[in-house]
Amino acid sequence: MSPRVMVLSVALACATALVACTKPPVQPPQALSQSPTRAETVVASPTPPPTSAVPSPSPSRKPSPKPSTTLKKPVPAGGDIPATPTTAPTNDGVPTHGAGTFAIAEGGTEVVGTGLTLVKYRVEVEEGIDWLAHTPWAPSGFASTVDQIIANPRGWTRSAESPITNSDEHMTAASWAFQRVSGDDYSVRVRLATPDTVDRLCGAAGVSTRGVYSCRFGTTLMINLRRWLNGATGFPIDVPAYRHMVIDHEMGHYLGFDHMLCPGSGRLAPVMQTQTIALNGCTPNAYPFTADGVFVTGTWTAS
Repeated sequence: MSPRVMVLSVALACATALVACTKPPVQPPQALSQSPTRAETVVASPTPPPTSAVPSPSPSRKPSPKPSTTLKKPVPAGGDIPATPTTAPTNDGVPTHGAGTFAIAEGGTEVVGTGLTLVKYRVEVEEGIDWLAHTPWAPSGFASTVDQIIANPRGWTRSAESPITNSDEHMTAASWAFQRVSGDDYSVRVRLATPDTVDRLCGAAGVSTRGVYSCRFGTTLMINLRRWLNGATGFPIDVPAYRHMVIDHEMGHYLGFDHMLCPGSGRLAPVMQTQTIALNGCTPNAYPFTADGVFVTGTWTAS
């Protein structure tokens, strides 16, 4: 090979090598699929400094009770009214009518009890009542009393320690917690109202309360102001005990309980017995449970 040919061969080899070194490498398919589109902008993220710390696990939270939106077993609207209803007195000084509108007790409470079903209750008092000689029950005062009744250790919150199972009531290990609220997210509302207003609203649900009785319909408990102030002649304890009994009894209907019969002469009356009508030999009782947590029960009967 002549010297000139040799020089040309070396130059051609170098040029070929230079083209191969400057040609961009072919990306693998995966890299291509991750390439930004024309509309994307690639921003380099700073590399976080290395760390040897291990994050602590988040503490586990105890599940909150589930809100109760429906009755465990629907109980028809009704009131504890005897076959021969009592006639409303005309001279007991109780205001008979108000505005027909209701003021809601402000604020609320923490959850009371540890039962599985959370019942949110709202407390209301009728407006426009001429209280005459009686001390006015403002919404806050009525709410405070209802709160105390709900939180009583012998009340429905005791169901957490003593769950209720009864096939007639469609209940299996049923238990409840309660919380008072003031907004529209409530399960049931407790209303204190004058006899005329109770008659009108309960009457619209098909219950004749005759100026004396309380009633429950749907998600509303109507508490008659006449008995709230004076108690009931058929319940021979005191007025505070009557208040416990009527709230627990009407709340029991909301929870899904029918009425109960007296379990036997000399025994404690169930709170779901119509005690203001007839005790039938039972001892009057204002609470669902005994002090040691026994659910006071008797034979079920239609409400």
